[in-house]
Amino acid sequence: KNLDHPRFADCGTITITATEEGGHHEIACLKFEGMGLDKKDFFGKSDPFYELGKQNPDGTFTTVYRSETIEGTLCPRWRQHEINVKRLCGGKAEQPILFSCYDHDDDGSHDFIGYFITTLAQLRDRANASTTVFDLINPKKAQKKKEYTNSGQVKMAECRVEKTYSFLDYIMGGLQLNCTVAIDFTGSNGDPQTPRSLHYIGAPEGNHYQQTWQAIGQIIQDYDADKLFPAFGFGAALPPHGQVSFEFALNGNADNPLCAGVAGVMEAYKTSLLYVGLSGPTNCAPMIRHVSRLAIIAAQSRTAQNYYVLLILTDGQFTDIYDCIGAIVEASDYPMSIIIIGVGCADFTDMEWLDADKIALQFNGRKASRDIVQFVPFKKYTHSISMLPGAVLAELPRQVEEYYRKRRITPKSTQHVAE
Repeated sequence: KNLDHPRFADCGTITITATEEGGHHEIACLKFEGMGLDKKDFFGKSDPFYELGKQNPDGTFTTVYRSETIEGTLCPRWRQHEINVKRLCGGKAEQPILFSCYDHDDDGSHDFIGYFITTLAQLRDRANASTTVFDLINPKKAQKKKEYTNSGQVKMAECRVEKTYSFLDYIMGGLQLNCTVAIDFTGSNGDPQTPRSLHYIGAPEGNHYQQTWQAIGQIIQDYDADKLFPAFGFGAALPPHGQVSFEFALNGNADNPLCAGVAGVMEAYKTSLLYVGLSGPTNCAPMIRHVSRLAIIAAQSRTAQNYYVLLILTDGQFTDIYDCIGAIVEASDYPMSIIIIGVGCADFTDMEWLDADKIALQFNGRKASRDIVQFVPFKKYTHSISMLPGAVLAELPRQVEEYYRKRRITPKSTQHVAE
């Protein structure tokens, strides 16, 4: 399609290609190493990276993966990566795959080193060979030099193709989502008796805490067989001595904090506002560790039976943010996800940091094994509450799939643990 502009005549074109993809849900685990690559930098060695291209119906290739750049070497060892087989080759093992290697330049004018074409079937068949090496070919160099052999070689260090299972596969296999609710009772919410308070009960449509739980609870309860929700508050002063608690049961029963259904949590929440005092600080690490202890127990069974979700509703940033990071990094190894919903108009910058969509969280040198946090600001959906559950639960299926896939645990209706 030609791009139009009222002031400029030629703005280029955009080509959109659509293909129908087939095949089972599989991922390819690939690891490549370069050997003797051409030197492209005048004052030093190359900074190589590679791209994988999927073939289009017209014979051209579209880049579907780009590796990291390894600086200052002619023998790079790129890290292993995973890619969906549908994305790589449309689910067709015999479809050509283009491997292109470049020398990275900061200005974007990357120098071409060479390429080879292979297939997933070829990579998989050669996976057990002691050495599987491909020549990188640079056509321009090949035309100029009669004795040209290659511009380096690429060794396939690893190639595995594994079947993957969807979130729905695990649910159909009997996986239960155990949702724990944690509500912020700190003083910054305002006096619950006044209409300006975030905990004010008198509004016909309910306050933002009520609206949030009502919308999300109605969805998530369908994935929980008994529909019993542990419900807690944090940051409140409890009677009779005003001791501040960061994990008190909303129903007042510390031994059995379960509430029956969405309505049960709502009723316990309203009742708790009558006998606790709003206090602080906004410490949430105790709640994260509370739920992670349950997830640790679930992980020991090595079955896809119980996955835990901690839903935190808060009006501000966590006071114990670094302690929370440590708790999150630890929890990332277990069947658990954390959903944080920011209520009110406070600055939630640190919450976006916890979301860690681009950079993995680290604590004391330890990196989170996966991203388990999703942050959503309620104010973004104030006028479209029906859109809130979709935004809140958007990352949960992927997080569930990733946890069980990394541990090669299949749905209960299939084999217990993949061989």
